[in-house]
Amino acid sequence: MSRPKAYVLLAGALFLVGLVAYQAYRGRPQPQPLPAPTAGLAWLPGEAGLVAGINIAEIRNQPWLLELIRRVSGEVQEGPDYRAFVEATGFDYTRDLDQLWVGVFGPSGQPLVVGVVEGRFAREKILAEVARQGGLLSRHQGVSMYEVQTGSPPGRRRPTEPPRRFAFAFLDEAHLAFASELRGVAAVVDCWQGRAPAVGSDALRRAGIERVAAGRQLWLVDELGRWQPRAFLEQQSLQNLLTQAALGVRVSEEGLELEAEARCRESQQAQRLRDNLRIALLAGRLALGRQTDRTSQALAETISTLDLTQQGDLVRARVLLGRETLAALLGTSAATLTRP
Repeated sequence: MSRPKAYVLLAGALFLVGLVAYQAYRGRPQPQPLPAPTAGLAWLPGEAGLVAGINIAEIRNQPWLLELIRRVSGEVQEGPDYRAFVEATGFDYTRDLDQLWVGVFGPSGQPLVVGVVEGRFAREKILAEVARQGGLLSRHQGVSMYEVQTGSPPGRRRPTEPPRRFAFAFLDEAHLAFASELRGVAAVVDCWQGRAPAVGSDALRRAGIERVAAGRQLWLVDELGRWQPRAFLEQQSLQNLLTQAALGVRVSEEGLELEAEARCRESQQAQRLRDNLRIALLAGRLALGRQTDRTSQALAETISTLDLTQQGDLVRARVLLGRETLAALLGTSAATLTRP
């Protein structure tokens, strides 16, 4: 019943994560460029199971979406370390970031998140702020890597709050590698320099990701045999059913077109999954239709327009979320989101 809404929230969350990554300006020789939006597949470690990308430059051309995100995230309080970083460097994610690629691997309970961001940044100011925060410097294959502590300072940290670190390295004038640990940055550097296999080294896997990413401003592909989120691990039935999950989001003047895919182990499973989803969606639509609140009505409308299909072992769900529908789902006004 809540599956379409979950896709919307997931897309929004991934976008916000991408917007708060620290970036840089200047560095190492640039490798041979690859076609966007999947150029980053050549720089993400091959062991990454979940891979995602965001074309922020294209999203920036849709002011209505930026306004919607601003409203939804308006109550989120920025951490003091991030505010200090912005004040010291002049960082503005709506202006300075163009593309983001992220990979996730390692244990589900404590995954290693790595990525590469493309943009324009004042490197000297960033390094000065890192030094002010007592950041650590190390080197890997001739590349300087930096690590800083994020979150609450030691004196104000709750006893149950573990220290968090953010590591990064300048790859060239427009690209920055980042990770939750230094070893993650080192892994990206190895791929950047061609010393280790990347996600894009596997031609078949690269082609599958490029298919999902084509024409989308946000995309995500999780090879469940390589990396599984904790919620998936807790559902044995899903483990026996799915091998891959994917999401693509196309942003336009009309709204967001979402397309989610689930690849099953065999076509018979895919057919049963499609049939079960249709029954669940119908029940959800009937239940929501009896509600009078704006969000429930928007969900019911979304379900009624959702296109659910099956082809071989693949189940695909596609839906267009207009501006008014998005505003209703996220509990905000649509007054300034419509076209003049």
